[in-house]
Amino acid sequence: MMENWSYEKEWFEEGKVSRKIKVFLEKEGHKITKFNIDKRMRGHDIEAVKDNEKLIVEAKGFPSEKHTGGQERGQLKSTHPNLQAKHWFSEALFSLIVAKSENPQAKIALGLPDVKKYRELISKIEYFKENFELTVYLVDEKGNIRVK
Repeated sequence: MMENWSYEKEWFEEGKVSRKIKVFLEKEGHKITKFNIDKRMRGHDIEAVKDNEKLIVEAKGFPSEKHTGGQERGQLKSTHPNLQAKHWFSEALFSLIVAKSENPQAKIALGLPDVKKYRELISKIEYFKENFELTVYLVDEKGNIRVK
């Protein structure tokens, strides 16, 4: 067991990704109306307004290859993080589809760590991305954000 290891210290942890996007949006002139830092809380991670347009952001981290809690904390998981990442991506995308259906005028965005698996998944939804004006914020290891 790795006593000093903690998922919260990883650069790709959801809270860190979400905070970087919040700061980025504020610098871009958005007023943050909701910021949900607690992963267990229901609802969108970030809601913001700019030029009277609502923006809804679903942020996800990247799964650790290690168990994050319990007696196995710090030990390698048997499930590959890419499989879990696909599930997380799908959940976030579904949440945004519902949000857009409930409020067609709202802008929607995914906030993700800039990792190969998420880039691959994004490339598979180009039609949806273009037709529903989905913005993607990719946060790299240094905290830089690329908008796709």
